[in-house]
Amino acid sequence: MKNYLFYGLVVLFLSNCSSVEKHNALMESNLSTEEQLEDVTYLERKIEKIQPSLHQFISKEELRRKFDSVRNTIKIPLKPNEFYFKVSPLLASIRQGHSIMSPLVPKYSKKESKEMKKKGLGPVSQFDYKYIDDRLFIMENKSKDSTIQKGTEVVSIENITPQELFLKYRSTYSSDGYNETFIPYAFTMRFGSYVYYELGMRDSLQFKLKCYDSIYTKLIKRFPDKKETDKNDKKDTLSTSKTKDSIIPKLTKEQKKELKKKKKEKDEYDYNYGYDKVKKEYTKTLTFTAKDSMTAVFKIKNFAKGGYKVAYKEVFELLKKSNTKNLILDLRGNPGGRLNEIHELYSYLTADSTFQLIEEAKVTSKTSLLQADYLSSLPKSAYILIIPTYPVYASILILNTKKDENGDFRFRMKSSKVKPHKANYFDGKIYVLIDGGSFSAACIISSKLKENPEITFVGEETGGAFNGTVAGRTSSYELPNSKLKTRLWIMDIAATYKTNENGRGIFPDKEIIPTKDQVVSGADPELEWIKLDIESQK
Repeated sequence: MKNYLFYGLVVLFLSNCSSVEKHNALMESNLSTEEQLEDVTYLERKIEKIQPSLHQFISKEELRRKFDSVRNTIKIPLKPNEFYFKVSPLLASIRQGHSIMSPLVPKYSKKESKEMKKKGLGPVSQFDYKYIDDRLFIMENKSKDSTIQKGTEVVSIENITPQELFLKYRSTYSSDGYNETFIPYAFTMRFGSYVYYELGMRDSLQFKLKCYDSIYTKLIKRFPDKKETDKNDKKDTLSTSKTKDSIIPKLTKEQKKELKKKKKEKDEYDYNYGYDKVKKEYTKTLTFTAKDSMTAVFKIKNFAKGGYKVAYKEVFELLKKSNTKNLILDLRGNPGGRLNEIHELYSYLTADSTFQLIEEAKVTSKTSLLQADYLSSLPKSAYILIIPTYPVYASILILNTKKDENGDFRFRMKSSKVKPHKANYFDGKIYVLIDGGSFSAACIISSKLKENPEITFVGEETGGAFNGTVAGRTSSYELPNSKLKTRLWIMDIAATYKTNENGRGIFPDKEIIPTKDQVVSGADPELEWIKLDIESQK
């Protein structure tokens, strides 16, 4: 048995090495014209089969013309990542922001990956950025060099300018529909990836920076992750403290019990409010603008992290207890997340005794949901336990997918069911802050809130569309020859409240777009306008 186990591990190790070598060799090999054409046709067939509402923003004839046009340009062999710039704009042309294709990146062995992890945070990842008026600015400095100020412009990295990257990759992705406000936010989110695609994995990068009128260069080096540093520091502390003369005070049982209780409470709070250990911030934060608690700001950075049920229950209980009259829901920069979470949140924001947040999701066929990535979010070690349950899971999907009166297939979800509002729903004045970074689930709940004319929206047009988005469940593929990774989505999800202006986002009642100087200085003109509006109502 031991011999079989040993040989099994050897085979696994060799196959992994072979896979890495094969993948990296593919990156440098040329695809024949026949292989390129096969990949284009494969993509065309996949999106026709899987993508619902495929012709919402582009006609069938126009999409076919684009595919044929690309086929006509395929004349010479190309490397996979050269081919990427031909084929990825086809996926982007359907104007569904969740669907995207990625170029190939080098693969590393487990040993190499472990070594890189030890080296820590890469140069580009040591800053948070914002792309404003075709210029990239540093908004937060997490590097070891504290002299780099907030608002410093990134002129170039290893002589590659942000503007060059923006132009090069702009055609490879889209927003939902026709709006443009999402584009700079999407570029900022993917900026680190674009630098990696161009320069590969580096331990240091030369940044050319501009602060005021001064242009200078900085060599930004990779530095160890704080977790690793803290771990090593702890080891050193323990080793130096274990001397004969050291006296470590012993805790009583009651003290230990109290510490354990406090730790448990802290861990629960961190989980419920979505604490981000890397950024050292909470996903959900509630603050009051004054001591009288009359106005509260509830900032939600995403709908993907934390145990939201407890958090929302506590937040709205506190608002009720504090007799808060004005609630500012801040969804700026919120890229979306869980439908069940916005379903829960909306139940605290509506005075309607019962409500339906979203329509049943539109899908392409009764079995299209079987194309979803069933195991993608699970560790491979769990496959042996989960795979036997797949027949039951598949049966439930098929049974819950039915044709509607228009002949469209609809899938019933928990978040599409009628639900009663919460007893302690907020019955005061609501403002919603939105911008181009408000996307996906953040737009779905905003669309539904727009149904209430008493709610005031402030900011700029959202990056996501008013009338829904193709998302929900993903279906990932590799093109057969180039192996370019393609992520398609299976469900068209929309709030029950719609607008006649198809393909645009949620527009604010009061449009306010901060200038670069306001963003850099930390000013918040949108919030200030709301405060003045509240005062004027008094």
